[in-house]
Amino acid sequence: MSKVLKNALILKNDFSFEKRTLYIENDRISDFAMGEVEDLDGMLIMPGLVNTHTHAGMTLFRGIAEDVDLNDWLFKYIFPREDKLTEKDVYIGSLVGFMEMVKHGITTFVDMYFYEDAIYQAAKDIGIRGIVARGLADTDGKGRKKLHLAEEFIKKHRDDDLVKGGFGPHALYTCSMDYFKEIIETSKNYDLPVTFHLLESPDERANFKKESGIESVEFLDSIGAFEKNTIIAHGTDLNDDELRLISKRGSTLSYNPISNAKLGNGIAPIKAAVELGVNVTLGTDSAASNNSLNIFSEMKFGALLQRAKLHDPKILKLEEIIKMATSNAKKSLPFDVGTLESGMLADLVVIDLNDFSMVPKENMLANIVYSLDTASIKRVMIGGKWIYDGEFLTVDGKKVIEDFEKAYSEVNSRL
Repeated sequence: MSKVLKNALILKNDFSFEKRTLYIENDRISDFAMGEVEDLDGMLIMPGLVNTHTHAGMTLFRGIAEDVDLNDWLFKYIFPREDKLTEKDVYIGSLVGFMEMVKHGITTFVDMYFYEDAIYQAAKDIGIRGIVARGLADTDGKGRKKLHLAEEFIKKHRDDDLVKGGFGPHALYTCSMDYFKEIIETSKNYDLPVTFHLLESPDERANFKKESGIESVEFLDSIGAFEKNTIIAHGTDLNDDELRLISKRGSTLSYNPISNAKLGNGIAPIKAAVELGVNVTLGTDSAASNNSLNIFSEMKFGALLQRAKLHDPKILKLEEIIKMATSNAKKSLPFDVGTLESGMLADLVVIDLNDFSMVPKENMLANIVYSLDTASIKRVMIGGKWIYDGEFLTVDGKKVIEDFEKAYSEVNSRL
């Protein structure tokens, strides 16, 4: 169905603003269309945000592991609970996660978890776009079966325009070297994202080299893990030589500043990454390690962290950080997202410029990065369809929360 959004202020690719009409034909932005006319009364339209690293189903674990390091967080709190999850649990947890993302202006996600069919259904029910990468590990001896399931899922949804599959080898400490190599070799048969955690914590580099005799990045490069559709999550301990290699291979680094800071894992070398040509995007990680799923928060905190770390208030310009939240993701994804030019998918966010957090309007780029309250987000469109308009138009939000609270209680009763 065609839509005509008139009297809107558009964030353009050059980061200027233009008051004009936006035309939408079916699921894409068009040069012209005739259809339902809506007057946006001077509100701002910007591209939908992209969350390149998340585990949506882990909303069920929000707040359960506070003031602990990554090792304890993962092995004492998260893994034991994940063993108790059912497919129904992951569905409702993912549904709430995706609703939170949409309300905060996220229109595309890259998720890594298990029960991929449940995550897929949650995304489809909401109407959010994304990649469902099956989380892969072989510490339990079931790695081959998981890889087979991931491949079957990918084949099943290859032609889906909204939600596609991907490969998610969890990390080098949960995947054997042979298994990681097998995953990468299998992924070469599909032009879809491969995403994994890498050098997230201070001890990860030393532990892998002690066990294998080789640097983790050197090993991953030797098996062809760094490609244009590779999304590396975290990378807090990457050095300049490794960043040069990642840049040369064309891979993407997903910067997760809040999660990394909260777990005490450090600050990713984003200034160096940008200077060396690495494609950098933003991710929230999970609600268990971040507590919120809000890319606007990642923009602000991520920029401020870099400036504080390097004592330099001039790095990470407004345009750079907004690109990380929007258009940079297109390089690694099979979706035309991140800008509002003709031919791109109609994934967009409508912001009330009269919200307290958006005035004065003298420097709206600064407002977007540093002051925007997501309560100013009035509408969200994905694929030419309104998904959120002050309330969710695709699901019953009240019932979802009721189901979520019940699932949360049931999960805790199994511990």
